[in-house]
Amino acid sequence: MKPPLVLLFLKAPDPGRVKTRLAKDVGNDLAVAVYRKLVERQLRQIPDAWHTRIVHDPPDALARFQDWLGADRDYEAQCDGDLGDRLKAAVQQAFAGGADTVFCIGADCPSLDAHSFVAALETLQGNADLVFAPAEDGGYVLLGLKKPIPEIFEDIPWSQPDTLEVSRSRAEQLGHRVGLLPPHIDIDTLADLERFPCCNIVRPNAK
Repeated sequence: MKPPLVLLFLKAPDPGRVKTRLAKDVGNDLAVAVYRKLVERQLRQIPDAWHTRIVHDPPDALARFQDWLGADRDYEAQCDGDLGDRLKAAVQQAFAGGADTVFCIGADCPSLDAHSFVAALETLQGNADLVFAPAEDGGYVLLGLKKPIPEIFEDIPWSQPDTLEVSRSRAEQLGHRVGLLPPHIDIDTLADLERFPCCNIVRPNAK
């Protein structure tokens, strides 16, 4: 059996592009520094035997990502469209390239650790066709698939309190068995960040 493929969706670490809600509390420079730390931490949590592909935006930022994260990594540019279009395209490409199991993640969740990935894989190796790790805000921080299910990326209310519920219901309506992991917290605000001292590099009272 092939190692799982993790698609890590990243934005270029530019002021005003990443952690914009956090930046309202701490400023753009510190928000970007937090984002960089979250990305680097997330990469360390992916099991060593698994394969990681960095799916980056914008497409012309490849050289910058290589300078930051290493030229020897696997990179793929995100396509145009909304989040659903980009997820669907990258997942279809992964399975077309021969992957048996595909996971989609971002870099906003410091509690998504190696144990979480193992639990997600075990869920797929059981009786689930796909698995979600919910986010407390109503979205999800991980999606695992054993086959392409493009419909779960279509007409979804992204970044809304019902993102996960709509995605899950769509999968179940299509007859797929859905697994759920325990919920996680995305780092979107200073209050979120303060719950994870290991990632908090923000100076007290920073603005």
